[in-house]
Amino acid sequence: MSTATTTSHRLDVLHPLIAAAIGAVTFGLTMTVGDAFGINADPPGGPATTVLEIALYVGVVLAASLIAVWLGLRARTGSPRRLSATALGLAIASAATYVAFWSGWPHVFGAVAVVLAVEHRRRVGSFSAATLTALVLGAIAFIAAAITGVLG
Repeated sequence: MSTATTTSHRLDVLHPLIAAAIGAVTFGLTMTVGDAFGINADPPGGPATTVLEIALYVGVVLAASLIAVWLGLRARTGSPRRLSATALGLAIASAATYVAFWSGWPHVFGAVAVVLAVEHRRRVGSFSAATLTALVLGAIAFIAAAITGVLG
């Protein structure tokens, strides 16, 4: 009797790259919506956002995405304990960087933390205390940063 083993290289919904992209796009949309509708816009007569500033925003969000995806991919290839610890670390980083919501880091880190917590549940069958904390903290930081991005 012969057994064939295949490896799947599919990109599922719980992939850190997809979560980081959702976080980055959410950041861009919330900042744009707030600026376009004048909710978080500069005061009348204030300086307009330059192309250089937009390029810096993109660079900062890209740095956050690279860090979160790298950590998330390492966690996914490891044990459930590593997955849980990484999810909690990213959730704490998301909450800690909320004070700099304009950087996009809380969006990206929060989204990846939530995805890693759900991936842990998928593997183990239930949430641990750490992954449940990561899920809640990451989601709260993500949503709070998105609201603050719109309202300023």
